[in-house]
Amino acid sequence: MTEGLLIGELSRRVNLPAQTIRYYERVGLLSPPKRTVSHYRIYSAAAAERLDFIQKAKRFGLSLDQIKRLIDLRQDGVPPCADLKAMVKQHLAELDQHIQDMLNLRQELAHRYEHIEAALSNSSELPDEIVCNGKICGLIEQDIGDNPTST
Repeated sequence: MTEGLLIGELSRRVNLPAQTIRYYERVGLLSPPKRTVSHYRIYSAAAAERLDFIQKAKRFGLSLDQIKRLIDLRQDGVPPCADLKAMVKQHLAELDQHIQDMLNLRQELAHRYEHIEAALSNSSELPDEIVCNGKICGLIEQDIGDNPTST
């Protein structure tokens, strides 16, 4: 009888695919496990705890490199909390910027849709070449300030 968990058992316990567990080993997030005589991996309870930590850290929006940094700091005897604070602050700033970019994109797209709607106001007719003047679709190719009826 083996003491520990085979990879399939660990996978079910932590709700991660075995392939992900092996990947975490390869990138150094998880220490290589002991092996049976037949070379099966045998994982300890500490491996399950580490995988639980990795999953929780990912919910903070941390990358695997950032998670590895936190783990390495702790293994070196340094509490990683200050680094975590900086990482989360950076992630929040990036999210705020992404949200602002998405809001700007939405506003621009709504403005472009209004332009398209005005150009194609009579939906019973197919658009003519004057409105759709372009190599493929003038409504995309023209700058938003351009008048679709100008040539």
